Amino acid sequence: MQENARTPGISRRTVVLGAAWSAPVVAAAIATPLAAASIATPAATFWATGATVSVVSGNVTNYTVEGSDANGDLALLPSGTTVMIVPDPGVTLQLVNAIGIVVTTNPDGSITAVITGSDVTNIRIQFRPTGPSGSGYSITTNINIDPFTETIDVVLR
Repeated sequence: MQENARTPGISRRTVVLGAAWSAPVVAAAIATPLAAASIATPAATFWATGATVSVVSGNVTNYTVEGSDANGDLALLPSGTTVMIVPDPGVTLQLVNAIGIVVTTNPDGSITAVITGSDVTNIRIQFRPTGPSGSGYSITTNINIDPFTETIDVVLR
């Protein structure tokens, strides 16, 4: 019986040499998709709003605005877009959270929000309204995209 018998196949040196040479190829293959994914987001040609109220979370209103292109894909909302939330007399609005927009609570109890960035595709404003049944608040959105202005009137029950 031989102690140092050679078996047919690839030696360990060949495997190590092949692995070392292929490392730059693997790194280049990984970097390519990152460069391909850097396509600029288009400006919005359409926009949509949504509003929901969660009783479970203490009557928090979740108001959203989303920009989209002609294909329905997310698109950039224009800087300067505003949202104004105005309470009826006797209604208090408490800001809970805001994403994608700069929000100010005004001395008269209204909430003003403005998009100041140029990279925003959607915004969310969460607030808690309280007041007597039958009263409410209005949400007016102004965007430099047709139909330009939308007002939603909400009645508390």
